[in-house]
Amino acid sequence: MLSAGGCDPTPEKIARWKETERGPRKLRDALGKNSLDPSLRGQALAALVEIGMAQDAIGDLANVDDKDRKAIIHDAVPRLAEVARGSGIAGAATTRAQREAKDALFLLRKDAAPDDRAAADTALIEWTTADLNGRMSAGGHSSEQILTAIGPKAAPRLSELMQPGSSQLVAAAAIFGKVADRDARARAADDLIARIQKAGPRALDEQALQALGLIGGPRATAFLIDQAEHAHDEAAREKALLALAQGHVEVGDSSLQAAALRIAADKKAPGKVRESAFQLLEKMPTSVSGLVGLMHDADETVRWRSVEAALAAGKDKAVVPVLEALDPAKKYKQEDLDSYVVHDLVLVGPTALPPLQTEMGSKNAVARKVAGEAVAQLQKHR
Repeated sequence: MLSAGGCDPTPEKIARWKETERGPRKLRDALGKNSLDPSLRGQALAALVEIGMAQDAIGDLANVDDKDRKAIIHDAVPRLAEVARGSGIAGAATTRAQREAKDALFLLRKDAAPDDRAAADTALIEWTTADLNGRMSAGGHSSEQILTAIGPKAAPRLSELMQPGSSQLVAAAAIFGKVADRDARARAADDLIARIQKAGPRALDEQALQALGLIGGPRATAFLIDQAEHAHDEAAREKALLALAQGHVEVGDSSLQAAALRIAADKKAPGKVRESAFQLLEKMPTSVSGLVGLMHDADETVRWRSVEAALAAGKDKAVVPVLEALDPAKKYKQEDLDSYVVHDLVLVGPTALPPLQTEMGSKNAVARKVAGEAVAQLQKHR
């Protein structure tokens, strides 16, 4: 009996087993031993992670009953957080043990009690944002995956990283836009705009505009619309529109849609600026009617670009209004109809077939012709 008692794991033995050949097996046995105190099992779990056996440890833990699992995680979380933190020296390269500990915290958080999940999330936010760009893909789970899973709790720290001129600005804004609620996005947009204005004109660069697009929300959108319509620099206007197109477009934003249509129709606007406006309109299904209106523009390039944008925005729901807007009295070049209408109808895919078949009976001869050609191509590729 004394001999058996002497074989029981102790904190000192668990620490020593990390360095021995048979240690991993003993650590796994300790983790799976139901009669052992949860604090020792938690220490064994952390030790296994530290020596590169995280998957084995997580697999063994899955076989433990829920109550004991939570107790083990309770002890393991602070230990893993300490391993993940490492030296704490800013800019230092992460070690394998740090990355393994970070991944283990992420995997354990779903089974943790609320307080332990909160502690794990705090450690994960600290780890990922210590060097957002450098650590983005470090380990088995990306920082974006982790922070997105954590959700709104990650937003305040990400907001701190959104400084003009920072190399982390765009990456932080991209994740922030996914996890923050409407009010947080409005505050972050206000903060970033204030920082830009304080830093001076050079701070309003492509990264700052892109970040505002990714943050999204009414404040950021209003600022970017103003830049798109009134900035003196053509490149700034173009980049503001692209930032809106590539960011979190709110489909029902009537002010944004109206601004994009104004710019697309503005004969005085530079070509690249107008093209950027069309790219933005392609992200907005509600823009189809406005784009159909531009199909009668005096500029031929604008007319055909409006067709492409309307079909990209509305997909199958844009088929009928676009084809009916083709002028039956106009002599279109066949290559234009093929390139700008039939080609883009085929891009819509099989969902375009029902409205196209309807248009094959249209009173508009041009619509009938184009619909028949598109149907033939779509059926050929089915």
